[in-house]
Amino acid sequence: MSKALSFTRLDYITVKPYLTVKNLCIFVGVALIMLIVNSSAVGAIGFLMAFAAMYASYPFAIGEKSNIDVLYTTLSIKRNTVVLGRYLFAMTFDLLAGSLTFVFSFIVLTVMQKDFNVIEVLSTVPVLFFVFSIIQAIQLPLYFKLNYTKAKIVAYMPFIVFPLVVFVGSSFLDDNLAYETIMGWMEWMSVNPLTAALAGGAIWLAIILVSYKASVSFYQKREF
Repeated sequence: MSKALSFTRLDYITVKPYLTVKNLCIFVGVALIMLIVNSSAVGAIGFLMAFAAMYASYPFAIGEKSNIDVLYTTLSIKRNTVVLGRYLFAMTFDLLAGSLTFVFSFIVLTVMQKDFNVIEVLSTVPVLFFVFSIIQAIQLPLYFKLNYTKAKIVAYMPFIVFPLVVFVGSSFLDDNLAYETIMGWMEWMSVNPLTAALAGGAIWLAIILVSYKASVSFYQKREF
């Protein structure tokens, strides 16, 4: 585990030069506009967490350009260590983005004297983390199998397909039925919060483990 954590730190060092002040100002600026227009932290948190999920692929792009996988092999770094470290980096990056945006949204809305719905935000961040980490669970095996250049088009499709499915599904689904279905789920989760959390956590863990195993298998078979 310590080696995997060291590798996670290495990924951060790799990505750090691309976390420029200019890029951060752009992201923060867009999030600020969303907060001012909507007076809600949910959209801003979702926006920044989406970009954090995209940044998690940068170590693959940089590694491919510098042919760093050969160096890992030369240094006798186990491939499952590389895979585990990269998964930890992606998940940590997501959580860090969600946490920082939570604090940023609270400060901005407080200064604007707008309501900050703590319960709504605290319930939204785990859901967004669940969604983006599942998308990454689809992306990471593709990167480990095909490398960044070959996989990037397919790997970014979930960021397009998921919102599209939600939009199209809500358009074709009867409004009353959709409302009743959503309210039914919300009511069930409010009555059974522990069961809902455990069930969601179990599903998330199963998907991440399957993704991790697939990534290790794909990466072990690659030749450098």
